[in-house]
Amino acid sequence: KFQNEVNSLSIKKQYLELENLKQDLIIKKLESKKLAKSLGVKMSTMDSKIIFIQSNSAKARIQNHLSYKLGQALIENSKNIFGYIRMPYVLSYIKDKHKLEQKIYEEKVKENPKLALPPLEAYSDYNEALKEKECFTYKLGQEFIKASQNWHKGGYIKFIFKDVPRLKEKLK
Repeated sequence: KFQNEVNSLSIKKQYLELENLKQDLIIKKLESKKLAKSLGVKMSTMDSKIIFIQSNSAKARIQNHLSYKLGQALIENSKNIFGYIRMPYVLSYIKDKHKLEQKIYEEKVKENPKLALPPLEAYSDYNEALKEKECFTYKLGQEFIKASQNWHKGGYIKFIFKDVPRLKEKLK
């Protein structure tokens, strides 16, 4: 009986130590989020990898443009037949979400003009952002937006058979 009590006490002690470690881990995660927020770093998790996005970078702002987002979605969803099937839904979702984000941003800036983002030229990585604007992903998204605006004149057909091959040729 004494041996059982000793075993149960040591097990309880180990269990409590484990719980303390779990709490310490939670505290560390919260502290890192707080630190990241104070540094202006946004953390997002994708495919169990942690990706840091500098919120004060011109490149991140370019990658937040609708052209870039649509271009990225076009590339990612053109890799298999299932991607082609769901592409219209994905593109529509991205467009709607982007409009909502822009509306929220404009409302916040209207309430507090100090929240307005500085011009791209003010960022230290402005030249890198200009290169990002010239990349295939961004250009593909731009051409897709033009095609969407001229859908009644065969914009999508022109996009598929003329614009995409031209962009691919420039890439090479």
